[in-house]
Amino acid sequence: MTSRNFDLIVVGAGPAGGTAALTAAAQGISVLLLEEHPTVGVPVSCAEGLSRSTIKDYLDIKQDWVSQELSGALVRGPTGDAFNIKYPGVGWVMNRMVFDPAITKLARAHGAVLKTSTKAIGVDNNEIIVSESGIQKRYTFKFLIGADGVASHVGRWFGIDTRLSLQEIEVCAQCVLEDITIDPHCTVLIFGEEYAPGGYAWIFPKSRNSANIGLGISPVRTKKPAKYFLDRWVRKEFPHGTIKAQMYGGVPAKILKHFSGNNFFLIGDAARFTDPLSGAGIANGIKSGVIAARNAVLRLKGKKCHFESEIKHEILNEIKFHYRVRRVYLKLTDREFNDIFQVGRKIYEGKTIHDINTRHLVKEILLSSPRLLKVGFNLLF
Repeated sequence: MTSRNFDLIVVGAGPAGGTAALTAAAQGISVLLLEEHPTVGVPVSCAEGLSRSTIKDYLDIKQDWVSQELSGALVRGPTGDAFNIKYPGVGWVMNRMVFDPAITKLARAHGAVLKTSTKAIGVDNNEIIVSESGIQKRYTFKFLIGADGVASHVGRWFGIDTRLSLQEIEVCAQCVLEDITIDPHCTVLIFGEEYAPGGYAWIFPKSRNSANIGLGISPVRTKKPAKYFLDRWVRKEFPHGTIKAQMYGGVPAKILKHFSGNNFFLIGDAARFTDPLSGAGIANGIKSGVIAARNAVLRLKGKKCHFESEIKHEILNEIKFHYRVRRVYLKLTDREFNDIFQVGRKIYEGKTIHDINTRHLVKEILLSSPRLLKVGFNLLF
């Protein structure tokens, strides 16, 4: 019979929650991991891209978690012109249906208890109330980590305003497309109003003939739904492709004033740690999960924790800069996008790189165009 009392309860078994449960359980404390869906890793609501450099000190990626190794990108601008970025070993397209369960399996091997089909529905003092396969139950915790995604309830239960305005969200549509011919080691990034107003479109290869094909748009830039742009793109460029799955969702682009308290932390999308410029969330989910678990254990042992300062150094400083860049990005026209495209081509085309410094790139872009400098300087600096 499962105990009803745990040192740590983690809500959500995605990359953030799973990594938190694994890290904490490996240090010998009792951990309960709650997942509302029947199967960890399903459904997938993610492009599944992960950069090697962002998690090199946090998690070793196993080959069987990966759909495809990546070695570069093709960048396409508003006019249809394109250039290649050669970046050997840049990262992977993950298989989230394998990766997420693998992390929770490792957590269980260290003693964590996993409960699926278990939805957290409230907090009452040091108890979490859940609907477990339709039956209401309570579990006692000493510390709680909320990793329950963009629609996080945990934050609201602790009085944190996690609401998102239209300016603080990207609306995404994606499909898994098969029977197409693509470069299996190269992502494709497409910019311009025709494809994704206020965002960008992507192709993340899963094999030589299949990919995650999707886009994110800003609702402040268009009234049309993301599905409209995705359907139009697929019909135009992949008329013979076979759609195997479709998914829709939102990506937060907000910075919370608070994401922790005396007995809880928020991590991953629940804490709005998604990159507001790229929409990438797996890496910061993993990083925040590891950081939160380490510091939760310190709290439980009566020691000083450094959660806020570690998050600031490892995640928030970059997010805040990218948030300012996004404010400029949302004001750009296709003409200005094309100027940016030409700067990118000048910097990257024909070269092999091993790092992309966003601050340096933004500086080069602003200095390249009086129009961009005028738009961007005040918002960024």
